[in-house]
Amino acid sequence: MLFPSMGHKRAMSYLLYGLEQGEGFVMITGAVGTGKTLLIQKLFEELAHRNIAMASIASANLDGEDILPAVASAFALSYEGRGKESLLQDVKRHLMALRDRHSHALLVVDEAQTLTSAALEMLRILSNFEVNGHALLQVFLIGQAELQRTIITNRMEQLRQRIIASHKLEPMGAEESREYILHRLHAVGWNNDPELAPGIFAGVYLAGRGIPRKVNLIMDRLLLHGYLEDLHSLNQAALTVVLDEIHEEMAEVPQTLEAPAIPQRRDPGFATTPSERETEFTELDLTQRNNILLQLMHENIQLRGMLKTKPAPTPATDDAMVANMRRGRSRRKRK
Repeated sequence: MLFPSMGHKRAMSYLLYGLEQGEGFVMITGAVGTGKTLLIQKLFEELAHRNIAMASIASANLDGEDILPAVASAFALSYEGRGKESLLQDVKRHLMALRDRHSHALLVVDEAQTLTSAALEMLRILSNFEVNGHALLQVFLIGQAELQRTIITNRMEQLRQRIIASHKLEPMGAEESREYILHRLHAVGWNNDPELAPGIFAGVYLAGRGIPRKVNLIMDRLLLHGYLEDLHSLNQAALTVVLDEIHEEMAEVPQTLEAPAIPQRRDPGFATTPSERETEFTELDLTQRNNILLQLMHENIQLRGMLKTKPAPTPATDDAMVANMRRGRSRRKRK
C-alpha cells in the first residue's frame, strides 16, 4: 500500500518520463525505509497493461561476473555452463526477439547500491545494445545513496552520461507524516478508537524522522502497547513509554537516515521474555496486526467501557518534546 507522498509522486514521474525515452538509465535513490521497493511494485502495476517486457533483480553484492547470469535469469534464460561471451550473445539475441513482440525491454535493479563498479559497467554495456538506432534494453537503478558514490568515486563518466533522469526520495515532512499515519489507520478500519492525542503525530514524526518504515514501526508498537495495557486513548505518556523501550533496545545504534530499520522483536538481553501473544503478533505483517489490535480494542469497549487515562499534555516545541520523552522513563525508574 503506497501512500501517495509528494516524493513518491515525483519519483514515479521521473520513472515514467524515463520510460517514454526508451533508453539509458533512470536512477532513484533514498534512505533505508523511504519506500523504494514499494515504488517499484507500484511501477510494475502501472505498466502491467503496457506492451513492455519487464524483469527485475534484487541485487545482493553482485560483481562483474555475477550480474550477467542474474540478468539472464531475470529474463528466464538458461545461463549454467555458459561463458561470458556466449551468455552476452544469448542475452542480446533474446532482447532482439523481445523487440519484435514488445515496444522495449525494461530491467529494474533493486538494492543497486550493492553492485560493484564492474557490475554497473556490464549493465552499461547491455544498455548499448540496439537495432536500427533503438535501444534493446533500458535499466532502472533503485538504491541508497551509496549508489551515487560508487558511480562518482569510480569515475564512471560513460555511465553518468547514460543516466537520463535521477531523483532522491526524501523523508516526509511533519504534516505529510500526519496524513500518512491517518491514511494507514483508516485503511485498516480505524474509527478513532483508540483515540490519538494531537501531540502523538508530532512525537512520532520526530522519533521516526519522517521515514515511513520507522513511522510504521513506532505506530505498530504504540498500538500494541495500547492493546496490552487496555488503553482506548493513546497520549504523550503512552508514546513516551514506547519510545523509551525502543531507545533501550537500540541504544547503541546511531540515529542516521541510513541506519538499519528498528527491529520489531526485542533483544532478550534488554527485556523479559515476550509473552505468547506478543510473539504471535510479531509474526504477522503490519496490516494484520493493526486489524487485530483494532478489533480487540473495540471488544474491550463493550466489555470494560472506557478506561480513565491521563489527559494529554499540551504539545511542546520539538526540542522540549524529545527531552520530555527521555526524562519520563528515567523518573519512573527512580521511583
